[in-house]
Amino acid sequence: MVSVKQHQPLETIKPSSVNKNYSPQAIAGTTKGLWLSNDSQQDVEHSEHQIDAIAYSNDDLWVVSDLKSVLHRNNAGKWTELGSVEDLELKCILPLKAGILAGTSEAHLIRVNDNNIEFINSFDKVEGRSEWYTPWGGAPAVRSMASSQNELYINVHVGGILRSQDGGRSWQPTIDIHADVHQVLTVANRPNLVLAATGEGLAISRDRGDSWQFEQQRLHSAYCRAVAVCGNSILITVSDGPRGSRAAVYRFPLDGSGVFEKCQQGLPKWFSHNINTSNLVASGNKAIFGTSDGNIFASEDAGLTWKQLATGLPSIKCVALI
Repeated sequence: MVSVKQHQPLETIKPSSVNKNYSPQAIAGTTKGLWLSNDSQQDVEHSEHQIDAIAYSNDDLWVVSDLKSVLHRNNAGKWTELGSVEDLELKCILPLKAGILAGTSEAHLIRVNDNNIEFINSFDKVEGRSEWYTPWGGAPAVRSMASSQNELYINVHVGGILRSQDGGRSWQPTIDIHADVHQVLTVANRPNLVLAATGEGLAISRDRGDSWQFEQQRLHSAYCRAVAVCGNSILITVSDGPRGSRAAVYRFPLDGSGVFEKCQQGLPKWFSHNINTSNLVASGNKAIFGTSDGNIFASEDAGLTWKQLATGLPSIKCVALI
């Protein structure tokens, strides 16, 4: 493994401001390419490849292709390959100032930049790593990542959420690993707020991960897979368990002043399969989510009402709003 140089910290990118008058473009990574849609047209790119993860920042788009390669598209529409791995699988990506941070199978972090792969050795030495596990006995993996100002949050399944406040030189566990975290999320204009979709409900930290409270009142099940912030609401996906069944989307007040409400108008009563990590995103009051059977649903009023944006797509792995 290659050590990270101390003068190259994992610096985060400040999110660009949202133009509230712009109708975001919906993007979905599927088992057969990248689906792009706006009000006037729909396109498919990389149709011969599976798109496993999407990241967007400041007019640039990055994707993971076939669990192996990181591809970049600039604002002129030109694609380039930034790097690829052979012995690991790429599970999620996060744009940083000095390249793309990627979470992998076997719970490693790597930085990908200009065909250079750099392992983040400090993450392999984190406290409690030997206790990470999976329910089926396989190796744990990095499942999701988020950043807020100078903090990085890395979600390991099953290994909780690790936080770095010094550019990746050191990491601290922040939550009980047995909470079964499936996604960690930060909110751009609320630097102290960290959210997590867990097997025990919605986990909320209002002190950058120092402490957590779990919310599950009025959920039909505590098992949650994906989380997003939409307007003044938190959206979270819930099902009966790891194998899905009775999956749904719920709303919860961002300020914590209420209880969960099931999103119903424009949606089926239940979905058969989990609405998975990376399959729910939001921007302003707009939100979309995708399903494993190729449907995309959209809301423009913070989850109060929904409409079907697409149907008949290949199985959806991830979505994004631009």
